[in-house]
Amino acid sequence: MVIRCEYCGTEIEAQRVTKRFCSSMCAQRKVRGWPKKRTCRHCGKEFEVRERADANRQHCSKECAKNHNAKRIGGWLTDNPEAMKRYNQARLAKNPGAWRDKHRSERERIIDLLGGACVVCGVTNPHWLHVDFIPTTREMRYRHPRHYAWVSKHLDLFRVLCANHHYELTLTGRIEGSDITQ
Repeated sequence: MVIRCEYCGTEIEAQRVTKRFCSSMCAQRKVRGWPKKRTCRHCGKEFEVRERADANRQHCSKECAKNHNAKRIGGWLTDNPEAMKRYNQARLAKNPGAWRDKHRSERERIIDLLGGACVVCGVTNPHWLHVDFIPTTREMRYRHPRHYAWVSKHLDLFRVLCANHHYELTLTGRIEGSDITQ
């Protein structure tokens, strides 16, 4: 016998007279009243919650969720100005070199991302390598960010040079024997 699904309206072949839905998903949606309308906690825009996987959603988009969370955390930080100070002191009590270790590991990741060797001579000793910002900051109002996320998004603006070649480039404006200039 052919029946029509009570939720989506598709026709299906059924063996039971009592069958009302084409799938368990349609049955859940009908029983729970999906889709439901909700209002975004951040922007106030209305959005649909279509299935069980979305049941706990409170925001219309990831952007609204991030902005709402940032605003909430910012509010908490203004209400508790000493909290981060206490957290960082506890962190340093556990590991006195925490900031140094963070900086070193980030520098190593950046150097690895950029090839791990001087582009002129191929030196790979990490203690001798410098990360060079190709455009230079002479005409720029501010210096560029130096954290991993920014460098990884702007790989074309950086190169790795050994200390000798970096100083040669800085002092003379070019590296002898290569086409690298400043």
